[in-house]
Amino acid sequence: MAVADRGSDRERGATPVELAVLMPAILVLLLSSIQAAAWFLARSTALNAAQEAVSAQRVYQAQPGVGEERALDFLDRAGDWLTGWEVTVSVPEPDDTQVSATVTGTPLRVVPLISLPAISETASGPVERFTEPGQP
Repeated sequence: MAVADRGSDRERGATPVELAVLMPAILVLLLSSIQAAAWFLARSTALNAAQEAVSAQRVYQAQPGVGEERALDFLDRAGDWLTGWEVTVSVPEPDDTQVSATVTGTPLRVVPLISLPAISETASGPVERFTEPGQP
């Protein structure tokens, strides 16, 4: 019985040492996965804002700036997943058939030492207009 007690004494304290060695790796993986999720949410937010801008600007005889206003309103309500954003909407001329919007910004940073690439998402769509039969 004394031999079994001596064997368990040799491994005493092994679990805290293993945990101390593995914990930094576990924390890095956890924070990296949260940062990746924040990046994808920021990308989705930028794309949705661009789509909102196009939906507003492509309406028949829409006033200039309506699309940008809609995108800015969406970004204000969307939270801070996308920061430092900028919205650019192409206002269609009378002969234009397409409108496009681009939203750029940087994703929310969860891990302070990692620099993330900027996000830029573009959406486009046809301008609503009346056409004659047989014309595009």
